[in-house]
Amino acid sequence: MSKIPPYESKFVQYDPSQQIFRVNRDAYRCPEVFEEEKQKVLYKSWLVLGHEAEIEKKGDFVTRRIIDRELIFNRDNNGQVNVFYNTCLHRGPAVCKQKSGNRKTFVCPYHGWVYRNTGQLISTGSHEFDAAYPKHYFDEGEAGVKLKRVKNVAQRAGFYFVNFDDDAIPLDEYLADAGKRLDRIASHTTAGFEMISGVHEYEIKANYKLLCENSYDGYHLNQTHATYVDYMMEMLKGADIDPGVRGNAYSLGNGHACFEMPILTGRPIAQWLPPWGEEAKQKIAEKRAEVIARLGEELGNDVCDMNSNMVVFPNSVINDQQTILIRSIVPVAHNRMIARAWTIAPKDEDPVLRSIRMENILSFLGPGGFATPDDVSMLEWAQTAYESTDVQWNDFSKGMRADENTLRDSSSYNDELQMRAYWLQWDKLMSAV
Repeated sequence: MSKIPPYESKFVQYDPSQQIFRVNRDAYRCPEVFEEEKQKVLYKSWLVLGHEAEIEKKGDFVTRRIIDRELIFNRDNNGQVNVFYNTCLHRGPAVCKQKSGNRKTFVCPYHGWVYRNTGQLISTGSHEFDAAYPKHYFDEGEAGVKLKRVKNVAQRAGFYFVNFDDDAIPLDEYLADAGKRLDRIASHTTAGFEMISGVHEYEIKANYKLLCENSYDGYHLNQTHATYVDYMMEMLKGADIDPGVRGNAYSLGNGHACFEMPILTGRPIAQWLPPWGEEAKQKIAEKRAEVIARLGEELGNDVCDMNSNMVVFPNSVINDQQTILIRSIVPVAHNRMIARAWTIAPKDEDPVLRSIRMENILSFLGPGGFATPDDVSMLEWAQTAYESTDVQWNDFSKGMRADENTLRDSSSYNDELQMRAYWLQWDKLMSAV
């Protein structure tokens, strides 16, 4: 891919030769910009919906809001995965108000229309009412009444995506090198994954892009999360630490990017910390040996040692670190978002390793852990400053090189290449006629 020449748009100042990259704060603080980007960016991108582990059994379903679309993500009685709009074809109310569960049918609470979990209408409330409608309403063929499906649904490595654009490119093309990162997560186990019960949802009074930036920003770790850094130094007493270890950031094409670090934070697959004790040490050694035997020395060590934070452009975060955490960001307004986070784990995970995974979720990644409250505070303070000052530009120039190929390159984990890649893609879509 050829390098992008310097340019300036309404939102971005980009000049690698001068090592300058700035973003106009109107991209975060203007309601008009938010409405425009919904049309040009969010509705035209592949968005993470969920993971197959959430709908493992026939009849399993999850209801989920993606941008401002209410959806049902389910596995029907035939074993097929479906994504329906959560609305009755009669007069409109949602046919399912539960967050998740297992159902053979979905029933509209207004007039009692009943749909199979395949989407097919089977009743309008009673035999008497059914007789008042044309018989073809209940046909399983094209003439029958069925819950409307989202047109573009695809999956990679068990992660399901939706796209609301009629002209959407194929998912694998869209993901570019981010797809390989999802494949690497899938290689944690040959047994498949299961859902860890419970989904965290919390509101942040800030623009959704701030959480994307923060999620793979290695620069803020020591300052913002100083308490966690101190905690980990205690946890690591007695561990063999290489003080020279550093991580890298990678831009993966189409605005996707990640950073990865061989940092000792402890991983159920498969990195031991002294406080976990000897039983855990043995279990982790066994898991590590299995992974390396299956994947080979180079990839196996990479899977076991590397913590990775990835943003799938434009609003999905997938962390492969102390656990596998999927974070889907729901933009609600220019200055408000809902963060939704859930985690998956190998079905064949040893109970000792599962206990470690659960502790990792609570201690760092959960809403009450070391990381999330710190980050939420910073994002909300930033949003307040954008809306209450006349400063026009944010700076993302750290680590920029004159020869940088921003959309496909690498840099230090605490530089800002990954964010420059995000904003170049965002600006490209926003500038499209």
